Amino acid sequence: MKYLTTDELLRKNKEEAHGILENCTGKSVRDNFAIKIFAKYLADSFGADKTIRILDLAPASGGFVKQASSVGYNNIAGVDLDDYLQDNNRDLFKEFKTADLSWRPIPWSDQFFDVVTAWCVLPHLENPFHCIREVHRTLNKNGLFIFTAPYLASKPSTDYFVKYKDFGSYRSSNNHLVLFPGGVVAKSVLRYFELVNIEYHFRTKIFYKGLRGRLRRMIYNISKSISLSLSKKLAQRWAYNIVYILRKK
Repeated sequence: MKYLTTDELLRKNKEEAHGILENCTGKSVRDNFAIKIFAKYLADSFGADKTIRILDLAPASGGFVKQASSVGYNNIAGVDLDDYLQDNNRDLFKEFKTADLSWRPIPWSDQFFDVVTAWCVLPHLENPFHCIREVHRTLNKNGLFIFTAPYLASKPSTDYFVKYKDFGSYRSSNNHLVLFPGGVVAKSVLRYFELVNIEYHFRTKIFYKGLRGRLRRMIYNISKSISLSLSKKLAQRWAYNIVYILRKK
C-alpha cells in the first residue's frame, strides 16, 4: 500500500484505503507467527488467565484478534484510525474505538490494559513515539507490550541496502515511515519498558527457492534439534521482522 496522510486516509482516499485495509493481514499474522509469540509470552506472564485485558493497535481487518479468540482470549479491545474490520471479526472485540494513534490519546484510562499488541503498526505512524508513550500510560504495572518492525540488520535487508542504497521495507512504493534500529528502540522505547525478549520472524518461502532454499531448510531443521540459540541466530540472519516483547517499568 502506498503512503497516505491521515487526511487522505479519512477523506480523499478513504474508499481506496478501505478496499485495501479491510482485506489486510500483516505477514507475521498470516504466517501464524504472531499468535505463537502472543500465546507463549502471555502464558509465561499470566498463566492460564484468559480474562486479561488486551488492546490490539490498528487491527485493520481484525485477522489477529480472530486468531487470539481461537485460543481463548476474548477480552480484547481494538483502536484504529477508522473501522476496517471485516464483519465476521467485528463481534470478537469487546470494544472498538477510533483514534489517530500518531497524535491523539489512546481512548482508555490509565493502567487499563494488561497487554498491548502492535503487529507492524509503529513503523507506519507519522509519530510512533507519541503512541509508545500512550501504550505506557494505558498499561498496568508490569503489563506487556509486544510490537514488530522490519528488521534492518538481516542479511536480505543489508544486501538490498548495499545494492540499492535503501531499505527494501521502506522503498517509496510502500507506507513504512519510521525506522526502528536498536539505537532508536533504546532511546524511545526502553526508557519506558524493560526488554523481556526479542524474537525474529522470517518468511518460510526462503526454503523453497531452488537448491539454496533446500539447503537452508535442512540446516534450519538440524539447528532446531541441536540448539535453540543456533536456530534463533539463523532466524535472525534471515528475519523479515523483529519482535520486541517488553514489560512496563
